[in-house]
Amino acid sequence: MRVIALSILFLLSVRNAWPDDLFFTPGRITWLALFVYLAVSLAYRLNRTPVRTAAMRWEAMALCLLLVNAIVQQTGGVHSYFNIFYPAFLLVASLQISFFKSMMLVFGVLFLEGMRLYAAPPDEGLSPWMVFFPLGLIAIPLAMKGGVRSLYRERKALLRKLGQTKREEAPPSLPEMQQKRELARLSKEEEKDEARALAEKMEAHLEHLLGLILASRMQAHRAVFLSYDRDRESLWIQAAKGRQEPLGINCERVIPLGEGILGWIAREKRVISIADLQSQKGPLDYDDGSVVPHSLLAFPVLDHDLFEGLLCVDSLADHAFSAQDEEVVRLLAEEMVTVLTYYREQQRMSQRTRVYSALLEISKNLGSRLDLDHRLEITAASAKEIIDYDRCFIFLVERGERRMTVKAVKGYDPTLVDYNFALTNGLLSIIVKNRQVLLFSHTMSQQAKHKIFPDSCKINVDCQSFLGLPLIIEDRVMGVVLFLSEKENAFTAYDRHVLSILCNHVAISIAEAQAHAQVEQLAITDGLTGIYNHRRFQERLQEEFLRSARHPEPFSILMIDIDFFKKINDTFGHPAGDSVLKIIAKLLAKMVRKLDVVARYGGEEFVVLLLKTDSMQAWQMAERIRRAIETAPLDWQGQKIEVTVSIGVASQPEDATQREELIACADKALYASKRAGRNRSTLFKDLTQDMYEVG
Repeated sequence: MRVIALSILFLLSVRNAWPDDLFFTPGRITWLALFVYLAVSLAYRLNRTPVRTAAMRWEAMALCLLLVNAIVQQTGGVHSYFNIFYPAFLLVASLQISFFKSMMLVFGVLFLEGMRLYAAPPDEGLSPWMVFFPLGLIAIPLAMKGGVRSLYRERKALLRKLGQTKREEAPPSLPEMQQKRELARLSKEEEKDEARALAEKMEAHLEHLLGLILASRMQAHRAVFLSYDRDRESLWIQAAKGRQEPLGINCERVIPLGEGILGWIAREKRVISIADLQSQKGPLDYDDGSVVPHSLLAFPVLDHDLFEGLLCVDSLADHAFSAQDEEVVRLLAEEMVTVLTYYREQQRMSQRTRVYSALLEISKNLGSRLDLDHRLEITAASAKEIIDYDRCFIFLVERGERRMTVKAVKGYDPTLVDYNFALTNGLLSIIVKNRQVLLFSHTMSQQAKHKIFPDSCKINVDCQSFLGLPLIIEDRVMGVVLFLSEKENAFTAYDRHVLSILCNHVAISIAEAQAHAQVEQLAITDGLTGIYNHRRFQERLQEEFLRSARHPEPFSILMIDIDFFKKINDTFGHPAGDSVLKIIAKLLAKMVRKLDVVARYGGEEFVVLLLKTDSMQAWQMAERIRRAIETAPLDWQGQKIEVTVSIGVASQPEDATQREELIACADKALYASKRAGRNRSTLFKDLTQDMYEVG
């Protein structure tokens, strides 16, 4: 219609080119009325529509052209001073519309002015310079669209290249470096702010689309988008737009699927147009009663077969919507699907970026220390950044897969660490046996069949969601990571996928930490007897001297040597001697306290570090050890071996205040026991000068 009106206005301008004695002719009155109508309606559309389309800009330029032509015709034609407006107008038009439409305006100007010259040629003729007038008009769009825009593109490309060069040459600032190191890890508050900002952008985009409905020619009063909540199976108002404020909409209203007019439309997923709402029972589901709409057009928003929500347009007039209006709403509903899909992907990308950044950070932290307990504690704490759990347990499974031990706890009693229990039944036993991940969204229904923990376990936890993941290395279950939540459907298949990746890293980390612990143990353990070696004893003794400098407390050492050990090897063989060493080492470890240190000093010599023990208490312990070894039944292939030991006792600070000095004192006491006949214990402080002088 507007194109036809513009064409009629152009033809009237051509008709007005013929001179007439009257100013207000019927043609000019019709031209003026039609021009005012088109100009006012265009101004109204520009004011109401949030986006200026190319069609609106073309219409505005065409109206301006006809207005300039009318002014030139009434002020002298070719000799009018207002002809200067033509190049100025075309200069502006070339920047606003396309090259093709700009050239259409140029030819329109030339046609109108040509018809004017044909209808009323000037008496004095035309100047030869007038030939440059049409050439100049044609050159304006060519220059603006060609040369100027080309220069602008070259300038923009040059600035972009310079900016890129500067960014490459400039060193990263401290915040940028820190951001690269931390991989933009967001705190919980920042993550919520980001999600809130993304939701606000989506709502603004949806409101813009609703505004396009109101800006169209349909008699719409309000446009509302109701989003579908799949968890609660209900509709809620996500975006709304109206021609006046207040909208008369209850934005807090939640509409269950199948209830009311809109709930029924959403369940049926059909396009519904109601021409007379007054005949329906009750108001619309989202109305607050202040507005009484008479017509409704409801369109389901479908992403293929997936229901996303309901687009509703109402009007204060009866029979307000036509088939063309339905087509407009359908197109905007499809655009809404695009918007919702885009922002959903943005949310998914943001979530995955956060998750994978957290995974990388956890991997870094797992490699920071080789301590097993530290690594498991980091895993339990850092997993909170990936999954929103209420309780987390990490268990280590013993070889044989019959027992497991609690190694890390979050959200429950921390004193359970190192608690050991048998794997007899329950979901944990199923995870270990089947080596598979278990995910339950309604644990209460599963607890009727299986308990989470075995019957013999003292841990008793109720939950709604359960996620258990085995830690597997080469088909061996190293442990189990367990996440519990009091919310239903708290864990998703995506959580299971991500945490499976994490558990693979954790399993490798556990194996690495255990291997490191074994290597460390081998480095400080005697290979034959299984007790500490000489190196570890020296380290522990030095540690005690350093500690005693801060907290003075006595401690003692017993230097123990097996009497006539060479004779045992010569008589019964070296395997028998090795067996004697093992038995004595086991006997020593059993007799002393856990805080004391038993080590093999070398050959047939042992040493015992007795903490918080003075010389008299140490001598009494030495005597108990000597008598226990003397009376111990030592058999080798049916032959009884009689073994005795000689012991030297020295104490700090009574006998020495330095490590080497204390060992030397105990050694002298030991040699005094041997010189006195063996099978005895000797205190260093009881020796006289001539007793411990060794040749």
